[in-house]
Amino acid sequence: MGLTAEFRLFSEHDPLIQLVRAVPECTITVEHDEQTAAGPIVFVLRVVCRSFETFEETLESKPAVLEFTPISEESSVRIYHTVFEDRYPEEMDELLFNKTLVERWWVTSDGEHLKQQFADRDELAAYRDSCRKMDISFRLDRLYESSGDDDRIPGVSEKQHEALRAVYEAGYFDVPRQASLRDVADSLDISRSALAERLHRGQAHVLEHYFSDNPI
Repeated sequence: MGLTAEFRLFSEHDPLIQLVRAVPECTITVEHDEQTAAGPIVFVLRVVCRSFETFEETLESKPAVLEFTPISEESSVRIYHTVFEDRYPEEMDELLFNKTLVERWWVTSDGEHLKQQFADRDELAAYRDSCRKMDISFRLDRLYESSGDDDRIPGVSEKQHEALRAVYEAGYFDVPRQASLRDVADSLDISRSALAERLHRGQAHVLEHYFSDNPI
């Protein structure tokens, strides 16, 4: 049986991380990437954002972004075809032969987060070593046998999932409301602001998942 790994990649020079840091209110999921023969990298990005005008202004201001085009435009979710001038390093070719499958790939200000299946531990170790050769930090968050029973919505982290379940079970969404954010935060032993951030990001992924699968 194969392995599923959840991990984070980080590099200060990563153009996607730099983009997210400029628009922290947006949630960015990578749907596809490919490097052209001439060098530029094509990313297809699914974006959940309060202001797409701000997001597009940020794209225009980034010298690394050569062009971008909205492919799909919904009220809360848009898909963009983007071209970045950056080139993948030659060492990236090693990953083409890695026996792996990307299930989820989303970007935050602290890195690129991936949920990925690997044929075995040797393939995971080879992937990790290739990243380190390129000076890309690799942090493994979770490793387990692939079973297909993880029902979390793509992009929702364990902490976000815990926060969403806690407020739901506490009656935060009930009318009238049965618990406050402070009540739930205290039960999780975290600050109110930390809970609010987890809920905001988790709800963004839930809405993205719903509207992308059920377009209006």
